[in-house]
Amino acid sequence: MKQENLISRKNRHLNFFKKKLHDIGKNGLDDIFLNYSSLDFIYPEDVNLQCTFMNAQLGAPFFLASVTGGTPEGAAFNRKAAECAARLRLPMATGSLRALLENPDAFSTFDVNPHGELPLFFGNLGVASALQAGGRRIRHLCDALHMHGLFLYFNHAQEIAQPVAEHERVDPGSVPRFIEEFGAPVCIKETGMGFSPADLRMMKEWPIAAIDTAGCGGSNFLQVEASQGEFPFAREEIEHLVCTLGHPTAQVVREALPLGIPIIAGGGIRTGLDIARALALGASLASAAAPLVRAWHADPENGITAWVQSRIEQLRVILALCGTSSLEDFRNRHRALQK
Repeated sequence: MKQENLISRKNRHLNFFKKKLHDIGKNGLDDIFLNYSSLDFIYPEDVNLQCTFMNAQLGAPFFLASVTGGTPEGAAFNRKAAECAARLRLPMATGSLRALLENPDAFSTFDVNPHGELPLFFGNLGVASALQAGGRRIRHLCDALHMHGLFLYFNHAQEIAQPVAEHERVDPGSVPRFIEEFGAPVCIKETGMGFSPADLRMMKEWPIAAIDTAGCGGSNFLQVEASQGEFPFAREEIEHLVCTLGHPTAQVVREALPLGIPIIAGGGIRTGLDIARALALGASLASAAAPLVRAWHADPENGITAWVQSRIEQLRVILALCGTSSLEDFRNRHRALQK
């Protein structure tokens, strides 16, 4: 296979999600029971969705997850995502900073928080690129972009579907040293396959700020790369492969809870009901990325904000139906139900 340059890949990834979500499998959240209450008489206007995460005051428990950067289209998307995050007081992450490491001229495509208006703003970088660059260099980039921290993503399945030149081997034992050198909050995430129990046990020893499950049930970057046609599984076989090997979002949330590390439930989060179920299960926040791309493509000016705001309003209605006026009340009422 001819080596694909990074800019071409970024454009291809963005185009992949513009018109279709390409979700694979089930995220497991359909099995989470919520408790309707008829006698509490809580209405949506009574519900307060504000919460605190990493010492930041947020308008709602939703994270605009990593999507893109490094290209003109990526810059346009990031600007609109940042407008949404600032308006609704939500956390946001950019796509991979690898484009910036390779091309300093890409700085402007990530520079969407120049006045520090976002409550939480994170970069995103593959673990191999991060370890090669070193914590101090990545911290310098993040500081220049007024970022509060970094997502380190693990994408082994994605790389298996890429050319051999992209098969990067790293020592997971080097991650704690990188985090210490970086000296700011680092979150760990996957790219659609979720984390195994063994993965999570290893992470327990790392000084990480949060885990984004990025579990099976939503977008999957193995599928994105396999769509190039060089993967030894037919297109119709890929879904079965992912569902057989991947870890659904709800499963990863359950297995990560004993670690005592804040959890961001990512992977197939599409509705306010998905967000509510993830919170009831024990997640601190929920996140989504692919639906934001689709919403932005359909309406470049207002699509992202409209999509996110509609899910927040759905969540508000669900809390009212459950007779709870705050996230704390909602979690307390449902904690026993999920055991």
